[in-house]
Amino acid sequence: MNSLFATVSLFVFFGLAWLPLGQQVFMVDHWMKVGAFVAPIVVFFGFKGRAAASSPWSVDIGLMACLLTAAYLGHQVEEHWVDFLGREYPLYDYLNGLIAGLFGEDKYGVLDRSGIFYVNAGMVWTAGFLAILTAPRRVFPTLAMAGIMLVNAIAHVGNALVTTSYNSGLVTSVVLFLPLSVVVFAAAHRSGAATTRTLALAILWGFLAHVILFAGLFASVVHGLVPVRAYYICLIVWGVLPSVFRPRAA
Repeated sequence: MNSLFATVSLFVFFGLAWLPLGQQVFMVDHWMKVGAFVAPIVVFFGFKGRAAASSPWSVDIGLMACLLTAAYLGHQVEEHWVDFLGREYPLYDYLNGLIAGLFGEDKYGVLDRSGIFYVNAGMVWTAGFLAILTAPRRVFPTLAMAGIMLVNAIAHVGNALVTTSYNSGLVTSVVLFLPLSVVVFAAAHRSGAATTRTLALAILWGFLAHVILFAGLFASVVHGLVPVRAYYICLIVWGVLPSVFRPRAA
């Protein structure tokens, strides 16, 4: 993996997200479009730095990290830019409608677009680009990305089965998230790069990421029990955790 590219990408994304250079207004409305243009570049450098494979089950952590991160950037396009029904910024309306349905119509709109931007930039971008940055030395950050994608895909498919309708993010969940996460887990396990326990921990991290995301959303944005800034910091910390966590071998 091209570590220089990964390092530069990480700092560029963090700069766009957090540095007070006047770009936040643009990023709040267009962050998912930036991700859409970056995704092919991530895939290109992933294949460019691909390690030689000795067998079909050889694991290239750098390539996997790039593919998973690019897939999530593509998923965010369907969720937050335009979905397959032509709806723009669909998850914004869905989440605020859900909040209004649970807590009253006066709660509609409490989650603004800046909140959605910081949620995604804080956790997903952090986890994805740290997975690229730490590959191939570390396998767990890449497995964590596969874990959060698998959990997210199950949620989208479950929602579709219960409601018997399409939801924003469903197509990329089925086409990208499910197959990629399964292939990454299988390759890592069969190659000996990860134990069953490590895979379970990666899925647990992905599950808890969603718990923290929604519990923090309701606690901070909806009810005001926790400062919103503290909620965003928690998301960043959770996104960093896979890159510093070293699971013990079974």
